[in-house]
Amino acid sequence: MKNNSKNGNDTPTVRADMNGGQAIDLPGIRGRMERLEFASGLVLYRMEYEALEDCSVQVQNSFSEPWLGSAMHLQGHSELSYPNGKTFTLTPDSALLMRVDPSGSLFNLFKGQLIRHVGVASTQAPLKARFGGELPERLALFGDKDFGDFQLGQSFSPSKRLRQLGGNLFDQHARGSARLLKLEGIANLFLAEIIELFCDEVSTDDRIIVWEAQALADVITHIETHLDSPLSIASLADQAGMSENRLDQLFRQKFQQSCAEYVRNERMVAANRWLASGELAVKDVAGMVGYNHVSNFSRAYRARFGETPARTLRRATTGAD
Repeated sequence: MKNNSKNGNDTPTVRADMNGGQAIDLPGIRGRMERLEFASGLVLYRMEYEALEDCSVQVQNSFSEPWLGSAMHLQGHSELSYPNGKTFTLTPDSALLMRVDPSGSLFNLFKGQLIRHVGVASTQAPLKARFGGELPERLALFGDKDFGDFQLGQSFSPSKRLRQLGGNLFDQHARGSARLLKLEGIANLFLAEIIELFCDEVSTDDRIIVWEAQALADVITHIETHLDSPLSIASLADQAGMSENRLDQLFRQKFQQSCAEYVRNERMVAANRWLASGELAVKDVAGMVGYNHVSNFSRAYRARFGETPARTLRRATTGAD
């Protein structure tokens, strides 16, 4: 790690050396970062930190040949700025597939944000071997172009499975005597899932007629404002004036999630936000997002974020991990 400097926007910049897991306690950021490189050529990044003020973390590229990487926040939001000025927003609802050859990308962090981030990357040669010698056609975007100034990112909605795999990289799966073996296996599945999501993504917005688009927007608003209610797909479809199958199809087209998955995600995101405020008890938050039993809420929350709701609340109220 190096001392923080100032960027053009007069916000502190911290240069992060992620060779190995380490605690960080610098002006503007506090937490831990870890970079694990496996014999297969796969590289896993895990970060968990709190932004104490608006600041930027500068990332040094560790690759010297064409590569492909992924990034997703399990918790919190930030912005990733490439050296060419292109910026992507990272949230639990936006995964990123990328290749950025030059060093100097910035994670722009915002005061009060608790960030839990995971990324998996690989150079393209061993990745090609895993695909039988050729990458899927859509990955040609990231190309075999010579290593140098290439910069590209593509964001899209993560699946429920991708979120679960990301959470697994932080919970009990990431501990024990076989820790590295487990982490490599989960990291492989994470990268495979994100590649499949990207390669299979097809724009279908033009198949949604005007009244269906408005009905879907009304349903989304209802979900956001009634998280403490049952929110069954039957009742939502009745409200929208369409069949359950059609409503579910619209959610899959728009968000790459079923209606039920979308509702669960909205509940977990809201729960995380309320717990991170430190102002409400776990039991109260559970009720506010539609869970009658705290145990069921805790299981769902841990599967989503890789930690218990009690831990999120404890960190918010005491600053302790």
